[in-house]
Amino acid sequence: MQANIKKIGVFYLLFVLLAIVSVAQIINLQFIHKPGRSYTTKTVREDVLPCTRGSILADDGRYLAFSIPEYRMGMDCVQPDSAVFAKGIDSLAICLADFYKDKKAAQYKKEIVERRKEGLSGGRRYMFLNRRLLTYQEMKLVSSFPILREGRARGGRDEVKVDHRTYPYGRLGFRTLGYIKDQSEIPTIGIEGSCDTILRGTDGLQPMRLTEGRNWIVDTDRETIQPVDGIDVQLTLDIDMQDMAQNALISVLSKTTEVHAGTVVVMEVATGEVKAMVNLEKDGKGGFDETYNYAIGRKGEPGSVFKCATLTTLLEDKKVTLDTEIPAIVTWNYGGGKPFVDHYLDRYSTISVKRGFEISSNNVFRILAARNYDKNPKEFLDKLTNERRITYDFPFELNGMAKANLKDPEVTTGRAAWNMKDLPQIAMGYTVEITPLHTLNFYNAIANEGVMMRPHLVRNYQKDGQILQEFRPEKIGTVCSKETAHEVWKAMRGVVESEGGTGYRVFKGCPVGVAGKTGTARIVFPNTGRYEDRAGHKMHQATFVGFFPSDAPKYSMIVVVYSEPTFGNFYGATWSGPVFRQVAEQIYANSIDWQEPLPRKGAMPEGDDYLMLQGREDIRLGLVPNVKGLGLREAVALLEKADYEVSFEGHGVVASQTPAPGDTARSRQITLILKEQYTHETQ
Repeated sequence: MQANIKKIGVFYLLFVLLAIVSVAQIINLQFIHKPGRSYTTKTVREDVLPCTRGSILADDGRYLAFSIPEYRMGMDCVQPDSAVFAKGIDSLAICLADFYKDKKAAQYKKEIVERRKEGLSGGRRYMFLNRRLLTYQEMKLVSSFPILREGRARGGRDEVKVDHRTYPYGRLGFRTLGYIKDQSEIPTIGIEGSCDTILRGTDGLQPMRLTEGRNWIVDTDRETIQPVDGIDVQLTLDIDMQDMAQNALISVLSKTTEVHAGTVVVMEVATGEVKAMVNLEKDGKGGFDETYNYAIGRKGEPGSVFKCATLTTLLEDKKVTLDTEIPAIVTWNYGGGKPFVDHYLDRYSTISVKRGFEISSNNVFRILAARNYDKNPKEFLDKLTNERRITYDFPFELNGMAKANLKDPEVTTGRAAWNMKDLPQIAMGYTVEITPLHTLNFYNAIANEGVMMRPHLVRNYQKDGQILQEFRPEKIGTVCSKETAHEVWKAMRGVVESEGGTGYRVFKGCPVGVAGKTGTARIVFPNTGRYEDRAGHKMHQATFVGFFPSDAPKYSMIVVVYSEPTFGNFYGATWSGPVFRQVAEQIYANSIDWQEPLPRKGAMPEGDDYLMLQGREDIRLGLVPNVKGLGLREAVALLEKADYEVSFEGHGVVASQTPAPGDTARSRQITLILKEQYTHETQ
């Protein structure tokens, strides 16, 4: 009897528990459950809606980098129902094998069938049919294959959009622009790296849910997050000047085995805009490539180009004038030890400050610094730092800017301890560490009548042609008075105009007036702290820096060429001067401010809007549109919208096309040949 009572109690308890569960479920459905939120992780998903990376534009709006969409075809192998799958799998495999040409049809069928079995058993159900990226036209073709043509819901087709990054001008400005292949990469160099958060944009999310029929459909109960495309970045770079500077640097690097790398930077005097930044290094295969940004990353002793800062300080402090005469001391001992020797003074008994600058006499500037500041060297160093701003570490839009360094007279211990000989050495460009861009920025300030501007590379951020944020020229400070700057102009003009000046032979007959300074500095061998290796080889950097036109400066420029280890001498006038002259002449020849311009390379021709309208009219009439004269982005956009499959070769604007314009549109494939449309003389 008791056993029966216990059994009844157990059944009673089970009924009570079942009732409680039922009531809880009713309460959940009526008051707690929200539509679209009851699915488990196996029945809901969020598909990524990819954004498009912003473009990088030149100063005139030409595209330096932009993204062209490509596609990778995937498939949910469980999604098609049994009838659709059985009917189409053999034909799909044949089509895939014929299109991709990397596997036989039997292999494609085997992989798809195995993935379907795995998915039906609760495992992986999705696969990429092939990893190859497809153009828009190729994607549409593959989408028409059996099973896939049924779409996402019935056929399981899933095309994944990948933005392929395109650089219309190839490796031109590679270290300045940076480089990525597609949106998945995180760039670290150039504008692609430093402006990645601006360019990248934000992917969207599309909520999906699985129906009872095991079909994935858009989950309308959850919010779709639309992608936000990246913002375009417009630079101050002038592509024509960039190309001129690169060609001029290559012309020098290719002439000798004694040099291995070089950099050229052109700035607009009034604004500090960087118009060109070239960094080339021999690649060991007979060519050249941009593998390192020497302009901002390579700091070292600048040599005689630093004398301009010393001269400016002496003039500003009223210690000397350009006409001040001093004894021409060939051998000079200061502070004991090995004396300083300067054979540039062999022909002189006395020499003026201006002439000492023109012939780049080391002892003239050593003596001037020692005689005027040896009782308080910190005064001289403070003026270089705080007034001349020669080592000012300005913010710049590229990563990797090296920090300038100037020795401190108050440090008395350790490797950086002040030495009595440091003062005269600093005066002529040693015991100083600055980058080429630091040097150029100081000379740009002299050209700008003493006003230092912040060098900058980014002009604005924009979206769909509308400027979102503009970066205007920014004044850093004043490095000297206008009167002092004009006196320095005279000395710099003497370097290239006075017979015997270190730049005289290189710039004789130059059609544009140049003011500048040569400089040669030895380079310390890595890990040794010495200027020579055990065999006696030396390394040098040869510099020419200045501005033009010399009477009304518009552009400043620095050229630095780096030598291989060599036994020979190396001079700024010999190696860097010709590069400076070639670039200055070509900028002069192409500048509308000075004379009639030559045609600009890659520039969009007048009537570009007309070409687009005419192209659309050709398409409406069933003819191959004429895209000659258009830029690559505009041509591709027009043609792909008309269902053409586009391929291209070269850089610049469209020079020719196959099929020819006006042909009847029998083929949907079109090939564009791009050329850089400008002319200039090359020395």
